[in-house]
Amino acid sequence: MNKIKEFFKDWSIYEKAWLAFVLIFQTAAWFINRQDLFMLVLTLSSSLNLVLGAKGKVAGLYFAIINSALYAINCFSIPLYGEIMYNLLYSIPVSATAIFMWKKNSADSGEVKFRIMTPRFAAGTVVVTIAGTLIYAKILVWLGGNFAFMDSLTTVVSVIASMLYLLRYSEQWLMWVIVNALSIVMWIMVFMSGDKSAILIIIMKCVNLCNSSYGYWNWRKIAKKVRTEDR
Repeated sequence: MNKIKEFFKDWSIYEKAWLAFVLIFQTAAWFINRQDLFMLVLTLSSSLNLVLGAKGKVAGLYFAIINSALYAINCFSIPLYGEIMYNLLYSIPVSATAIFMWKKNSADSGEVKFRIMTPRFAAGTVVVTIAGTLIYAKILVWLGGNFAFMDSLTTVVSVIASMLYLLRYSEQWLMWVIVNALSIVMWIMVFMSGDKSAILIIIMKCVNLCNSSYGYWNWRKIAKKVRTEDR
């Protein structure tokens, strides 16, 4: 019990309420749609990953690994090859590495030292994202995957956002805003094609979209605090 109190000691009442709301809302949506236990664990692990990550908690990375594995399994039936390869070959290793790097770059209080991108770095990131999306889309078309361009766009942006997440840049949350918005569109397309279980993924992505916006605000606040303390 003391460990739980210690974990939440720097959370405001609003942040605790948001975490509770997300978990209850996702569970209620799962119950109403009468999906299997797999979908419940998938959606809850995603929410815990992002809510804890937005708060700068290393614990969120453990849920990221669980969610990536389950999400990849779920994408096999679509098939969304870009999402599968991203989660299994990239997201899991990056999350595991981030656990070590975040702990290494934490203050004595346990708060991770986040950073802010320079304009030049941000411009280079945009160029690489556009080029990567166009090239990867052609590969997915060759593989015969569904929704190739949308799959490529969400995957490439996710890859770059994950790398920025690993390097502790607060702007990675803006890329996740884009990823989640595009993913909502893509999963609506999946839902309209006849996969009714996609509704839970759509709900999950909507929650993630809201959380990504908060994550950007909170990480920038922490990054500015770190800059002030380091002067």
